[in-house]
Amino acid sequence: MKKRAIILATLFALTVGIAGCGASSENTDTTATTEQAAEETTEQESTESADASTEAAANVTDPDSPDYVIELDPQYNVPTEELLKSFPIEHQTPAETDLSKKIQNRMLNGFNRWNMGYDAWEHWGEVLYHDDSIYNVNGVKLTLKEYQQAMDISLKKLDIRMGEFKNMVLVDDWMAIQYDIVNIDRETGEEHPGTTMEFAKFGDYGELGAKVDEGWGGVKNESYAGTMQFQTEEEQAAQNAFMEELMNTELKDTDNLEEKYPVVYPTTINTELGEKMKAAILNDFEQWNSGEKAWDKWTKEFFTDDASINYLSEDISMDDYKKEMKNQIKNTKKVRINNILVSEDWAAIHYWTVTTAEDGTKDADNHMQFLHFVEDGDGVKVDLTYSK
Repeated sequence: MKKRAIILATLFALTVGIAGCGASSENTDTTATTEQAAEETTEQESTESADASTEAAANVTDPDSPDYVIELDPQYNVPTEELLKSFPIEHQTPAETDLSKKIQNRMLNGFNRWNMGYDAWEHWGEVLYHDDSIYNVNGVKLTLKEYQQAMDISLKKLDIRMGEFKNMVLVDDWMAIQYDIVNIDRETGEEHPGTTMEFAKFGDYGELGAKVDEGWGGVKNESYAGTMQFQTEEEQAAQNAFMEELMNTELKDTDNLEEKYPVVYPTTINTELGEKMKAAILNDFEQWNSGEKAWDKWTKEFFTDDASINYLSEDISMDDYKKEMKNQIKNTKKVRINNILVSEDWAAIHYWTVTTAEDGTKDADNHMQFLHFVEDGDGVKVDLTYSK
């Protein structure tokens, strides 16, 4: 695919070059015959260039053409403004850079192409991913081919309907999104509503647009062991080694929370509000790891009195949320942060915890969270959060 794209780009460059030389050529011979010849040559070259451009444009939509490049097909490149009418983002933050705009458009086009069956999903995958892309599915690291195998099985069993698009946070070459879905069992018709969160790092591949280099979809759950079956034995060993490393994490003994909880994939935070938000998130990690009493006291500083809490796709009260967290805090530590993406007053975080059972065995889990902050005096508080 990439070779065809390079060939198309080269042919386009040569066409423009020839047309440009024809249009800008000068001749000091002022005879009528020379001028007429030059005009005829320019006209012929312009016609040939226009014909070539028209043919190339037609070939973009013909998959059987040798010049077809799927990333340039108009059906995968609907304008952002048009897509937002069909897929409005409830909590919109800006796409400020050219890359962010490309990422936003590509993801919205993905929503537009979703739920057309596996073949359509696979074709869309050629646009969104490249051959070396990696996707972490519910905590399991898969190659693109393995991810495709997993999705082939899922889409044969489930009809997956996209719901409300809640967030898209774009920072540098990263994206974090949150959206509602309904999984419909194709055999029984039973519906299972839920919420999906994803984080992805993109690369800019020129005329081919923004593509995912590595992504994280969903959090570790009961499908973890089954998903590992798509991996090779070597990949399974690497997966287990990664989890073992997490479970043996030792946090630095320091009051500098930036050093104690380093972000694996740091991104730009260029506002005073953003720095306050990050500091509050790091302090939340520290208070959690300090135990139930410390975290309970901290919640009064971290959340507004009327904060809205959505936990595991359900709206719950603050009291119920605190009860749930207190059940976990006794034997669970927050040990590693993958991402803290901050855009305006929204933050999206992806992090790992380690839980120690009564018999001393450990297990690692990843979590995703979207947090909305409001200013409160010299600090900030959370008034809305979605957690998985």
